[in-house]
Amino acid sequence: MAFKLKYQKRGNKTPFNVDTPMLQSDMTEETWSEQTSDGSIIDPTGGSGAEWLEDDLQSEGYKKRLANEIAMNEDDTSYGRAPNEEELAANPKKSIVNVDAKDGNVIEDRLSRLRNTVWNAPSDYDKEGRYIRYANADNIMKTDSGNRLMPGANINYSKRYFGDGSQEDRMHDLNIHEGAHAITASDYGMLPKTIELLTKAKGGTNTTDKYGEYDGGELAQPQEVYARYKVAQNFLQNKGIFDPFSGEEFTDKHVEAVNKLMEGVTADNFREKGIPYEVFTFFGDDKQHPHGFNKKLSKKDMKTIFNNVAQETPSGGGFEVQDDFGGSQYIS
Repeated sequence: MAFKLKYQKRGNKTPFNVDTPMLQSDMTEETWSEQTSDGSIIDPTGGSGAEWLEDDLQSEGYKKRLANEIAMNEDDTSYGRAPNEEELAANPKKSIVNVDAKDGNVIEDRLSRLRNTVWNAPSDYDKEGRYIRYANADNIMKTDSGNRLMPGANINYSKRYFGDGSQEDRMHDLNIHEGAHAITASDYGMLPKTIELLTKAKGGTNTTDKYGEYDGGELAQPQEVYARYKVAQNFLQNKGIFDPFSGEEFTDKHVEAVNKLMEGVTADNFREKGIPYEVFTFFGDDKQHPHGFNKKLSKKDMKTIFNNVAQETPSGGGFEVQDDFGGSQYIS
């Protein structure tokens, strides 16, 4: 799979700066550690959201799903990672290194990205002076010799946002969301068929616009589907509906529980019903969403995304390998 790095004005492919964390504007060490108005903790290490992502990456369930995902991508198991110091010394213009997931380094690569990610204090502007509209995970550094994928992400949050007190544990969910972007380096670190299947699950077309993003709106971008999926996993785990760490199978019973939970939930009432924004946009079907058409996740796609074991197909003619990120493949 070919990867092209270029400066982009939107999405997660914006320039990356590898400076140490800097407290911006009038933020201080004390205010950085204060609670936001919704009761969650602003933590420069990523807090409980980052901790959950690390536990997830090292869980038995993740390992099983990843093995199935690699099998599903059998024809092309390549993904991109950042060049290391030795590779940059040999070629300072090296922008990305394509590696094979079969080599068994995917989890180590993703753990490394998570541990090299910087959570900056909420501010109006990032360290390069760009206005922060909401939240982003910058994965790419723009250099004189060309853009380069960095070993971690630079996460920025808009300072204005955290005064509305609109959702419980909002920072925890946002850290999972933006941390998920960091782990997969947007979609550069994803496997090809995973990208395709995630996109289709939420109504995307797998064709790209002039920015290199997949058509179908922001909510059908594979990295956005993935980030919302991770928040949904955590939410269902906390609700006692499904534990992604355990390696258990996601069955019709789990689908029914999700549908019951989401019954009557709309863009107007998801907060009062206690459904995090990422969870609503992952499962929901708000067709007038400002980020674009938001296809409701079907029963088939829901099971495909959440299942981590091979299961017999309806025809009985083989097995459906189901992965951690929404892909499936029938094996006879």
